[in-house]
Amino acid sequence: MTKPNFAAMSKSELKAYLLKHRNDTEAFHALMDKITSEPNQTFYTVEEVEKLEELIEDRRRFQENS
Repeated sequence: MTKPNFAAMSKSELKAYLLKHRNDTEAFHALMDKITSEPNQTFYTVEEVEKLEELIEDRRRFQENS
């Protein structure tokens, strides 16, 4: 079986692929490379966990209302 071209796949496509092929470490690393190469990443400290929880809940509410 031929593997897909992970470099050409979007993050969403890679996530979907990984849900079906959970043991594919090559695909996992390709996804992590895409995620870490994104500009403007935000990292939170332990003290900022409450803010992160708020952001997640806001995102969920937004998706439910869309």
